[in-house]
Amino acid sequence: MSLRMSTALILLALLPPMQKPGEPRHPTAPETFRANANATSKDGAAAASYIDIHIDKYSRDADRDKMTSALKTGGYPALLTAVRDAPAVGTVTIGKEKYTIRWAREQRSGPNKRTISVVTDKPMYFVGGGNVNAKPREGYELAVLQFDIDDAGMGSGTMAAAAKIKPGGPNGFVIDDYAEQPIKLVSISRSLT
Repeated sequence: MSLRMSTALILLALLPPMQKPGEPRHPTAPETFRANANATSKDGAAAASYIDIHIDKYSRDADRDKMTSALKTGGYPALLTAVRDAPAVGTVTIGKEKYTIRWAREQRSGPNKRTISVVTDKPMYFVGGGNVNAKPREGYELAVLQFDIDDAGMGSGTMAAAAKIKPGGPNGFVIDDYAEQPIKLVSISRSLT
């Protein structure tokens, strides 16, 4: 085999798999999303902010399985440990504050749509936490974002800026949001990176 042919074969092996004709192109990490977050407390106070969600890579199956198993066997305390021990896979930025993403997952939820779920290793904001009769903040040690995005890069979703995750529900977990209602993520757009 000639050196020229060997080099060509090596280059072909390094290229991503070719897409079949007529098959849609599905975006994946690394990718960045910008969302407009709208929060409302039960007393009518409202706030809005831009949120940037940057995902370097999606969590490996082994890391997701470790967190799921920790939740099932040891509950929320074990899940917290597993989340904080997981490798960083991205960041969420609100203003000048950055939060580390320790769990990120994408799932096809339609022919041209994905559902993306993200968990940070600490809470971002306690909506309603400044009220005189606010509930205690203890135990709300994560933040959870979930949004749908179409393949054109547009979508919407919700965020629990301070959350607990408990075993149960049809998906195997239930999110306990500190806020009275989830923060709405509207006008989400995927940035070209």
